[in-house]
Amino acid sequence: MGYSFLEQPMLLSQALHLTSILLASASFIGLTLGAGLPEWLAALTGMTLIAVLLQNMGMKSVDRFTTRMPVSAIGWNLIVFGGFVGFWIDLLWVSGDLLPAGLHFLMILMVIKLFNLRLRRDYLHLYAISLVAMLASGSLMTDLWFFPIFSIYLLAGAWTLLLFQLTKTSEVGGDVWMPEPIRHERHEGSHRVSPRLFWIANGLAFGAFLITVVIFFTIPRVNAGIYQKGFGENLRMSGFSDKVNLGAIGSIKRDPSVVMRVELPRSPLNDARPFYIRGVSFDRYDGKVWTNQLSYRRSLIEESPGTFTFRGKRAFSRAQLGEAIQQKILLEPLDTPVLFAAPFIESVMGMFPSLFFDATGAVYLPFPSSSRIEYTVVSRSNVLVSEDLGSESELYPESVVRQYLQLPFQPDRIKTLAAEVTQRQHNPYEKATAIQAYLTRNYRYSLDAPLAEQQQPLEEFLFARKTGYCEHYATAMVIMLRTVGVPARLVTGFMATEWNEYGNYYVVRQQDAHAWVEVYLPHSGWIRMDPTPTEDNPAAGGPVWKVLGPIVDNIKLQWNRLFVQYSAADQLAVVRELKAESMSVRNKALDSMTVLFSAFMTLLSEIVSHDVSRIRIGLLGELLGFAGISLAILFWLRRRRPWTAWNLWKNDRNDELVIVQCYRTMRNYLIKKGLSSSTAIAPLELVEITRSRWRDAHFSVASITELYCRTRFGHIPLTYEDLKRAEDELHHLLELQKSSL
Repeated sequence: MGYSFLEQPMLLSQALHLTSILLASASFIGLTLGAGLPEWLAALTGMTLIAVLLQNMGMKSVDRFTTRMPVSAIGWNLIVFGGFVGFWIDLLWVSGDLLPAGLHFLMILMVIKLFNLRLRRDYLHLYAISLVAMLASGSLMTDLWFFPIFSIYLLAGAWTLLLFQLTKTSEVGGDVWMPEPIRHERHEGSHRVSPRLFWIANGLAFGAFLITVVIFFTIPRVNAGIYQKGFGENLRMSGFSDKVNLGAIGSIKRDPSVVMRVELPRSPLNDARPFYIRGVSFDRYDGKVWTNQLSYRRSLIEESPGTFTFRGKRAFSRAQLGEAIQQKILLEPLDTPVLFAAPFIESVMGMFPSLFFDATGAVYLPFPSSSRIEYTVVSRSNVLVSEDLGSESELYPESVVRQYLQLPFQPDRIKTLAAEVTQRQHNPYEKATAIQAYLTRNYRYSLDAPLAEQQQPLEEFLFARKTGYCEHYATAMVIMLRTVGVPARLVTGFMATEWNEYGNYYVVRQQDAHAWVEVYLPHSGWIRMDPTPTEDNPAAGGPVWKVLGPIVDNIKLQWNRLFVQYSAADQLAVVRELKAESMSVRNKALDSMTVLFSAFMTLLSEIVSHDVSRIRIGLLGELLGFAGISLAILFWLRRRRPWTAWNLWKNDRNDELVIVQCYRTMRNYLIKKGLSSSTAIAPLELVEITRSRWRDAHFSVASITELYCRTRFGHIPLTYEDLKRAEDELHHLLELQKSSL
């Protein structure tokens, strides 16, 4: 028959071993997610952590394996030396970079140290390795998953430091620490994790977390660091360089990876309208490859710190331009320096050293970014004006004719087809609309068309397969327009359709990569037209993820904004807001104190003489009165310390409840055995009856009764050993068989 009031706490040494493993595991997981460790190294470290964890849980087979490993101290030193040699090989010929090679060597050291956790200095070495790994993962990992990993690391760290100090056994001379092993005591209650220690450790971890948050938001931001630039690969993008093969964008349209998130702060929310995000445009086509002959880049003017604008003004009046669209864009690290935004960019605000632009309106970073960047763009598109809807023929600028009417060598039937489609139209806009409608209605969208492998992919698309994706439609429309004398160019970017209603922003994925057409009209300028039939991209995940996905994505966005992208400018804004709020709070507090003390001041003015009552007691007097009352309350609390009495009473009540329950169980058991017929019998009388009628049970009954009377009537608190003794004596009593009288 089992009976237990207290669960046996874990040994301090066992708890230290467990928290040390958790500390190493948290840093390993963070580094794996942030740095992308090689599969063999991640598997080796993970299996080692699992093995030592099972050993800590008491699995004998694992314990025998780890303790009887045929590796001596010299063997482990040779393994460390081999790892060091491997570090140089990794640095010079494999990774080619100091950071990944160093982190790989760090994981090798962690594996070696996990198999050699015997001396206290071994634990210190493991803590140092874990700290370096966690610092590296914090700089390399910007995803939301870092928050729970860091929380676990902080909790395990607080527990580990506390337990490491409690298990410290010897010091020699005050400064020479003996490398003694961690001892595994198994009998003394003082070497176990008590409930009080449990709450103290968790409180320390929570306090450390709060201090970490305060430090994060108060210490000035620094835009440099040893781990600032990661070594992971950026998202690979096709179609955003100076040239693009026909069919290149199709290779990324099956990838649901998030490329950017676009907020429209000053625009009406409309989740049903596709949002076009422009990248680069191309003017030359040789039958297979599009190139940008206007790719010469010039610097954007930085009007103020972080604000870049174009040098020249647009060649159109404000009446011919659309409304300004402000976008706040969070861009993932990509392998292209192109800066994406709605057409056409007028100004960019962001923490950039410099920006560049070309003659087509594309904006570029100095080099591809290896981390997320956030910037704000103001764009303004051209508006179709009525002058371009008339039948009069208009002359195009010479630069437009020279650049955007180029045609590659092609069969005559493409020109014939374009002429047939536009034979009834009278102006460039009508011709463009007719070609767009023809392509949209007579061709089918598919990502499975292998048109990039053909000798004449455009001819194959128009007359044979009649199936393709956005690049084929856009290329066909541009070439057909040029054959009928209308300047046009191909544009690559993204067409965003996924609206996050929880955060009010567009989620743009790789599968949203798109190509469309910009047609030049004499009075309106470049007008966007899209001949590709619409196709809904399948949402990632199942039905549950369709509901939870937008919520999780919004949390990720806020995480990036509040933590990853938190900068000195954000700190200054927070300080200004807090200053304004503190002024408001102070004014409200002063008003409240004035109302609070007004009645007291009125009564005081009636008591004092007439001359004194005419003296106006101002805000200073009210503050002094409030301070005096506050000091009096604090003095009383310091002297009386009511919380101490409450804690003592609470502990005493807990001990009393335990021993009372133990005594009642004993008494009911003795009544059941026939030693008494009444529950009102006095405790000492019950002891005497047991001594005379059941000698085997006398000692247990006397011990439990003595502890019961000490707590119940003497109000003397019991120790852990006392409660454990009462539990043991009760177990002994319940296992006795009453002898016959």
